[in-house]
Amino acid sequence: MMAGAMTASLIGSGFATGQEIIQYFVAHSWQGLLGILTTFITVAFMGYAFFRVGLNRKKDLSSPNDVFIIFAGQKIGTIYKYLALIVLFLTYAVMVAGAGATIHQQFGIPVIVGSGIMYILSAGTVMLGLEKLTNILGNIGPVIAVIAIILGFIGLFMYQGNLDQADQLVNAALANDTIHAASGNWLISALNYVGLIIMLNAGFLAQTGTHANQIKETKAAALLSSGIYAAGILILFLAFMAGFSRVGGAQVPSLIIANDIHPIVSYLFIVIIMLAIYTTIVAMLWNVASSVAIEGTKTHKWITALIGLIATLIGLFLPFDQLVNIVYVVSGYFGIVFLFIMIGKFIQMHRQYKR
Repeated sequence: MMAGAMTASLIGSGFATGQEIIQYFVAHSWQGLLGILTTFITVAFMGYAFFRVGLNRKKDLSSPNDVFIIFAGQKIGTIYKYLALIVLFLTYAVMVAGAGATIHQQFGIPVIVGSGIMYILSAGTVMLGLEKLTNILGNIGPVIAVIAIILGFIGLFMYQGNLDQADQLVNAALANDTIHAASGNWLISALNYVGLIIMLNAGFLAQTGTHANQIKETKAAALLSSGIYAAGILILFLAFMAGFSRVGGAQVPSLIIANDIHPIVSYLFIVIIMLAIYTTIVAMLWNVASSVAIEGTKTHKWITALIGLIATLIGLFLPFDQLVNIVYVVSGYFGIVFLFIMIGKFIQMHRQYKR
């Protein structure tokens, strides 16, 4: 269940739609493969570190984002604690916009309709409480990852004859701003991606780790989840490279592949994208609301509804791909700094646990 919850929290609108993979990996052409490997290694470490803190420091996690204080100390940790809430809030806006963009691309329905539906679903789920939330996420996450991988495999098979043109097409798209890149370097993009994941999921993963019974469980969950996630990125990366002439400039690249397979598949995949967005933004909204009010109270429910509504309105102001490029990349740089803080602190904590 821990691995499922982690996988689900990683898979959001950017992953399921393909926009994250375009900007963080495909934009670097074949060097993106090195970025995927870097992401796998660092996400596995990150997951284990947060799970381990949840297992060993349950009493210190009165609020989900207290994990930042555990790693970085009172002053820096407090800054990151509140910075993470801002990042979660803005990313919720991005992902709700992703729901609207998906519905609009396929059906021509106004973006506000898809975004509004996703807001209602996510806010309602948060009011159920963390235990039910974790169960829901754990059941849906792996299914979404498997379906995304299957779609990528089919897309790769359909477009494989175009792989030799991929590098040229990607460079041309970057030159004329058809696609956005997270940065000009594959390593920085990969680290930025992990930094974003840290800023988005630290509190939720640490809290999930409190349900672990032993260290082996945290290791296995982190490794399994990061492996599934990296495999999904790899397959979609290859499919997008092969079919870049079709998917490169789309707001929702994955949906183009689904449409090329068969229109019915595209309708089914829209459901998958919505589930992917749902599983991620529920965790985010819960994290922000639970940092402001005690879960289960009327105040918590009102805060949940208000925060979600404001974020949804913000997400309607810019196109989905631009929101990803601005909010995700800026957030990722803050996360890179914390990643290095984590590594140093985790080494120190690991030595203490061994004694």
